[in-house]
Amino acid sequence: MRFSLAPFASRPILSPVILTLAGFTGMTVPAFAEPIPLPTVDFEVKATMMGKSEMTMHHSGDRARVEAEIGPLPITGIMDLKARKMYMLMSIPGMGKTAMEVGIGDASYGQVYGDGKRIGSDTVAGEPCDLWEMDGAKPQHDNAHFSGPVVVCLSSDNIPLRTQATVEGKRRTVTEVIEVKRVKQDPSLFVLPKDAKVMKMPKGMGESIAAGMATEK
Repeated sequence: MRFSLAPFASRPILSPVILTLAGFTGMTVPAFAEPIPLPTVDFEVKATMMGKSEMTMHHSGDRARVEAEIGPLPITGIMDLKARKMYMLMSIPGMGKTAMEVGIGDASYGQVYGDGKRIGSDTVAGEPCDLWEMDGAKPQHDNAHFSGPVVVCLSSDNIPLRTQATVEGKRRTVTEVIEVKRVKQDPSLFVLPKDAKVMKMPKGMGESIAAGMATEK
């Protein structure tokens, strides 16, 4: 009598064996990086930045608007999430209304981008959320104040409820949502004023803003 291995050739034999061995020996199967999902709903949130400054964010599709005060410096920014750019609105003496263009980091003003892996769960602002550790993320701008992994907690519809990073050697909460409203947003919130002059942000200015955030107590 002859036996054929053909019926078994296409069956996934190794994977169950490996998983079974892992269960008996205490081994864990490592999580693989995947794209961190972006929000799927319109929303408005109020959040704290570095535990002190307050921020309001409006979000719709691939646009966001942030309004914050970093120390004595008020900031209103319109973010193009697809192009990874933000236009900071300000009035410069002698130049009128200006929209200063600056690049968006992997974790900027409450929004996150890139790849990561799920490492657990938590509750923020009364909502359950999944913890994601981001691969090689840089909060805000590339500067020496931030180091180590960035961990973000995403709601069931992918709203970033809390972002944490290592700041000057200590684990700190960079942004944390304290109130969420899932409501349709007014499209005019995400449009630059017609009379605003668009300019590139001078080199070093963005890093100074991020450094100011990192050193707030």
